[in-house]
Amino acid sequence: MTDVIAAIATGSGSAAIGIVRLSGEGAWQVARKCCPDLPDPPPLRRLVRARLRDPETGRLLDDALGVFFAAGGSYTGEESVEWHCHGGPLVLQGVLSACLAAGARAARPGEFTRRAMASGRLDLVQAEAVALLTSAGTPAALDAALEALEGRPSREISEARETLIDALAEVEATLDHPEEDGVVTDLEAAWEAVEQVRERMEAWLASARRLRPAVAGVRVALAGAPNAGKSSLFNALLGADRALVDEEPGTTRDLVGELTVLAGAPVWIWDTAGLRQQGAGRVEAEGIQRALKAVREADVVVFVVDGTGQVDPGPMPDRVDLVVRTRRDLGPPRVRIPPVPVPVVDTSARTGEGLDQVRGHLSRLAMQSLERASDARAVVVIGDRQQDALRDALSCLEEARDARVRGDPLEVAAAALRRSLEHLGEIDGSRLVEEILDRVFSRFCVGK
Repeated sequence: MTDVIAAIATGSGSAAIGIVRLSGEGAWQVARKCCPDLPDPPPLRRLVRARLRDPETGRLLDDALGVFFAAGGSYTGEESVEWHCHGGPLVLQGVLSACLAAGARAARPGEFTRRAMASGRLDLVQAEAVALLTSAGTPAALDAALEALEGRPSREISEARETLIDALAEVEATLDHPEEDGVVTDLEAAWEAVEQVRERMEAWLASARRLRPAVAGVRVALAGAPNAGKSSLFNALLGADRALVDEEPGTTRDLVGELTVLAGAPVWIWDTAGLRQQGAGRVEAEGIQRALKAVREADVVVFVVDGTGQVDPGPMPDRVDLVVRTRRDLGPPRVRIPPVPVPVVDTSARTGEGLDQVRGHLSRLAMQSLERASDARAVVVIGDRQQDALRDALSCLEEARDARVRGDPLEVAAAALRRSLEHLGEIDGSRLVEEILDRVFSRFCVGK
């Protein structure tokens, strides 16, 4: 038996209609305390008029509509009630307070969807798609969420898992039954099937990387040598002092990020630690490693150099989309940089010179990233959590392949296959870990 939970299930602010949702065994009983003249039992899945009252004082709260769901027929799979009220915040809060006074408790973030998953109505991929539906900021993200909710990605993950289970069964049968036992196994066919799954996983990751800007925003990394002016440029682009600026090299030792909007596109701009190979202490060295990771994962890389030439620009990243020379207010650029087939903009954070050009280039590059994201096909995993689990599963398949190539004992490959299956189960929740669930649902809104 679960307790009855209640929450406002619609957005904040005034609206024509707002919904208060209850779920759990005993939800109808709570509803009757708020509306004593309800029929018993109430009609299912039909709107009925409900004059809602405070269960303690009898005060009228709203002239609303109610809809009732039996266990097995609701979003959560539990006995549920939805009050469709007038949408004023005070009305909705009053109805919610009445439900709590009648015996319900306040729902936690994502608890309705978590119960839907517990009842088998959704898996974890579909549950996370629900969260994405409520926050999607681009058509590509919305399409991916709807497709995940429909279940195609879950089916593909399930098919891959079944293939790996079959392959593991062949491997373990070979281990358990020597040739003299007369048991026939086909290891070559099993390894061929594993290789096909590995290739599918690589394709899934490629599609996820392509889609990511549409889901999480376009990532722009400001990279360059210490004291090149990255933090000043970062602050100037945002119009706020978000990053610490100092003449001492190495002031920025960790990633500093801020979400902004350029040409209607959500863009994360990241100020990174200065890149240098020598003279960095332990903390700064860790910051440099994080900066290199941010550059590798960025959709747009901006190489920032000191235009006065007083700071050695250092090595240029492998991929650069825009070069920005800083401190234009101190005179004409005197720094030499290798010829690059990308725009070079001279700027001054102090006077604002060149900043509009930088924003224009970033807007164009961001839109190109979103256009590529809209072309993503056969997306199976969405979001960092799912991608991390998939990378782990893929890494284990590569371990199994390498063990086979090296001629290691078959037990080594079998252990790697089992670990891959565990990580694959973390994606769709077939291997449930409460810590993972807590982390996932903590990001949901209350009422969903």
